Amino acid sequence: MLIMVPVIFFIDGFIKRDWLEALLFGISITVGLTPEMLPMIFTTNLAKDAVKMAKNNVIVKSLNTIQNFGAMDVLCTDKTGTLTQDKVVLELYLHIHGNEDDRVLKHAFLNSYYQTGLKNLMDTAILDHVAEEKISPSTKKYTKVDEIPFDFNRRRMSVVIQDKNEKTQMITKGAVEEMLDVSSFVEYKNKIEILTDEIRNEILDTVTELNNKGMRVLL
Repeated sequence: MLIMVPVIFFIDGFIKRDWLEALLFGISITVGLTPEMLPMIFTTNLAKDAVKMAKNNVIVKSLNTIQNFGAMDVLCTDKTGTLTQDKVVLELYLHIHGNEDDRVLKHAFLNSYYQTGLKNLMDTAILDHVAEEKISPSTKKYTKVDEIPFDFNRRRMSVVIQDKNEKTQMITKGAVEEMLDVSSFVEYKNKIEILTDEIRNEILDTVTELNNKGMRVLL
């Protein structure tokens, strides 16, 4: 703006020989440039502050957070584990309509109990809940046949178990999106139904509601 406005003023003045009109035209250019330049000025300031933060070993993933950061009066921080105790607690075990279902807890327990890989906080929460509530899903009825450990490509882990009647089933738990992607059927209103987009959206709505309450959801 400091360069363009004087240049336009002098060019217009020399061409038209009307310096008052050239001054007014230069001012109008200034007024017109200001709102046009604001997004760039705004972004440049945020980027400049992000660089300042980076020099203090703070990585800013989203520039918009700089504005929120600047609007703070008091920032309270806590290292991981002090408030959360580095512990996950099982709060709910629900079927797809959002109501508690003991069968969900039973299968979640069997999945966590029979897996031989590294048990994460979610597995520990499930096993601890069953122990604390003194629920005893009988493990004597089942024998483990096989398992597919968790990996970051599948984002789910599976165990295969067999009961005394030789009924074999695979129990899988994992991230919501991945589980829905590999599922074709669902128990809906006590009937086995094809997993339609409508039912999928109903499940995702329930998951979103739980996530908004600060809960982590597995299927």
